[in-house]
Amino acid sequence: MTDPRHDRQGLPELHLHHTRRGAVVRKARVAAIVAVALLLIGLGRTLLVRHADAETLAREAARHEALTVSVVTPRQGHGEAMLTLPATLQGMAEAQIYARTNGYIKRWYKDIGQPVKKGELLAELDIPDIDKQVQEAQANFGLAKTAYLRWKALRAQDAVSQQEFDEKQAAYQQTEAELKRLRDQQDFARVVAPFDGIVTRRNIDTGSLVNAGNGGSAQALFATAQIDKLHLYAYVPQSRAADIRVGQTVRISRQEAPSHPVSGKVARTAGAIDPSTRTLQVEVTVANADHGLMPGQYVDASFKLPAGDSLTLPTNTLQFGAKGPRVALAGADGKVHLQAVAVGTDYGHEVEIRAGLKPSDRVIINPPDSINDGQLVSVVAPAEGE
Repeated sequence: MTDPRHDRQGLPELHLHHTRRGAVVRKARVAAIVAVALLLIGLGRTLLVRHADAETLAREAARHEALTVSVVTPRQGHGEAMLTLPATLQGMAEAQIYARTNGYIKRWYKDIGQPVKKGELLAELDIPDIDKQVQEAQANFGLAKTAYLRWKALRAQDAVSQQEFDEKQAAYQQTEAELKRLRDQQDFARVVAPFDGIVTRRNIDTGSLVNAGNGGSAQALFATAQIDKLHLYAYVPQSRAADIRVGQTVRISRQEAPSHPVSGKVARTAGAIDPSTRTLQVEVTVANADHGLMPGQYVDASFKLPAGDSLTLPTNTLQFGAKGPRVALAGADGKVHLQAVAVGTDYGHEVEIRAGLKPSDRVIINPPDSINDGQLVSVVAPAEGE
């Protein structure tokens, strides 16, 4: 009998099977306990990390909850402000000169830029149709006059009725009026200047066909203007209309000569606001004896305005939205208060605030679009240049 067989003698087979199974179960339990322990350790570590991150996030949120801002207080007034408006210079008198009768240009005497006197001849027209009508009217008038004189003598002798004499007299007067009308039209062959000035435009040449009046296809023969004195019209916004006074000085600047402004004076105002534009029309006269200014020239008209009681703020304090312009105030409680304001004149880096602020208000500079009413703020001194 071999040793293995000897070893098995006296040990039942079932007992050996249970012994091996118990060892496997014990190992499985140990492995399970180890795995659960590792899972618990990992879970605990994760919870600790998350808790630490939550505390860090809470600390950061608390630190950033108060928005750091710089503030400025409104300034009282703006000194003497200037309201600058675009305008176009015009001659004190300007006229487009049209023909009063149909015809052809026989000759013209004045060209652009030349001075003219009132009544001076500018051009002559050849009007053959009118000349023929005048000849016919003269013949009719002569015949009617002869008949009238004859019937007048017969009526004195009571040889004709009063009715017949009245008819001859009416025919005589009618032909006389027609002849006068046509002769007046003949005088329209002479185109003359309506006032002293210069010719600013010539639209004709010798032989040009011209039509009477300024309707249809007619065009002006000449344009003239007085340039010894010019004027312009400016349109002042309603908010500043009350500050304009007749007689006040106006600074006139040209883009081509910004360092050489000239002075004008307010001659008159419309006295009423135009409801379509909400502006006041203002006429300004400008002396131009040296003819340094020209009609049609674009200029800037600057009106000196009083300071008033309004406040001013830097333009970088304003927010514009659906509810209109507003500013963000840093309150004494350390919170933001959004305040609607009424904006007036824009002075460039500053803007006039007509309503909504007090001189003691602290206005936040460069407020972010995300700023909210009631948000905590921390006020610091403004950076250099703000």
